[in-house]
Amino acid sequence: MSVRERIMRPFRRAEHAQPGAGALRALGATEDMYWRFDSVNPLYFGVIARFHGAYDEPAMTRAFAAVQVRHPLLRARIELVGDTPWFFETDRPIPVERMDIAPGDEWRVLERSLATGFDTAEGPLLRCVLFERGPADFGLVFTYHHAVADGRSATFVIRDLLQSLAQQARGESAGLPALPLMDYYGDRIRTMQTYSNVAQFTDTVSRTWDAAWRFMSRAGIPRGIPSDSSIPLADQQLMIEPRVMEPDRVREVAKRAKAESVTMQCVLNAALTMAVAETRPTQGLEATTCSQVLDLRERLVPPVGEDCGLFATGNTSMHRIDANTRFWDLSRDIRVGLQAGIDTPLPFFHAATHNSYARIARALGHDRAEAFSLILGSMHPEGLAVSNLGRVQVDVPGSPVRLTAFAFATNTNVLNSFNTSAATYDGRMTWSFSASSAVGREMLTSIADRSVGIILEALAE
Repeated sequence: MSVRERIMRPFRRAEHAQPGAGALRALGATEDMYWRFDSVNPLYFGVIARFHGAYDEPAMTRAFAAVQVRHPLLRARIELVGDTPWFFETDRPIPVERMDIAPGDEWRVLERSLATGFDTAEGPLLRCVLFERGPADFGLVFTYHHAVADGRSATFVIRDLLQSLAQQARGESAGLPALPLMDYYGDRIRTMQTYSNVAQFTDTVSRTWDAAWRFMSRAGIPRGIPSDSSIPLADQQLMIEPRVMEPDRVREVAKRAKAESVTMQCVLNAALTMAVAETRPTQGLEATTCSQVLDLRERLVPPVGEDCGLFATGNTSMHRIDANTRFWDLSRDIRVGLQAGIDTPLPFFHAATHNSYARIARALGHDRAEAFSLILGSMHPEGLAVSNLGRVQVDVPGSPVRLTAFAFATNTNVLNSFNTSAATYDGRMTWSFSASSAVGREMLTSIADRSVGIILEALAE
């Protein structure tokens, strides 16, 4: 039976049931979608972290257990209750697999892990690979199901691991204070009732209209990266090409960006956009999209703290680029476009649309999750995303282990054939370029190299 035939079967009658013992909460709409994507190509993200210090297996086992107690969704599995997926508690520990990995090959390990589905019915939805390079040098490759965590969550997990190790080194308990279960971020979005007065509400409406008009005046058919459409989505693997910018260079770029009245986010978006435009120039009604991932924790009502969960969304602006486009002018234009969205409820558009998608998916039934995922993925426009965590800070006094390097990457093959992720730790920025195997390693490498090259050229302007 074809995908079209499966999806066109009549909707099932809604099934309502009460969850049993161990239920945490129902998945929210975005979490639900990400869970269903597992049927085709998983939407996961991962972290490669390096540490100075000895890997004490008993102490680390206790630390991982403490982190699971602290963060409810790190001890979760997913089970259908009627038509609705729910998080349930699992007593299974976070698995840590020890591997011998040659220098640099940790990225190949992450590629494979991000394309390998979790057993969501068993959980947990975080797994790790340990590699050692010496008696006081080891690394961990973390793979997260995106339904239970985001990039900021990963920094809290590492901080909490080191905090537990510090307590154990002092002869104290490994345990950490347990955090309450957080509800779905879409249930904490500001509503009309949360505006303090009519003037504030009307001002928001006005800014939203201005931002929407600006976006639509530049809108066009999104121009993505060329890929081989003959490769089925389920067969597409993930490729990652990291590029590193050393502290001196990061400071130079940041200083110039400030002088040009832009942020590092805009610099990365502009460089990526121009690199792709050189590879595949826009034509006619086509336009280039710039996307960023937003941490929503402080924008929610009430705000969310250092909890592990999915509290992020996207923000997009559109731009027309030609041979006369100058880098710093484009960077400023990107800043205006992205800021216009940040200043309004526009980023929450994703949560609203995801509610509709989740209702359709539940009505179709889980036996049609693959068809749902394939059709939704085919409708999603290609974009040029930069998920930038910015400066990552993990400093735990007294820990016998110290974080020395941090980088992350994401598999978005089900929605986009290409994305990038950036993080700066101890002054050193790692910019990870990820793409589907339908794009090809040669194309990915070329775009990664050219993106960095464009930034270096802009410094000389």
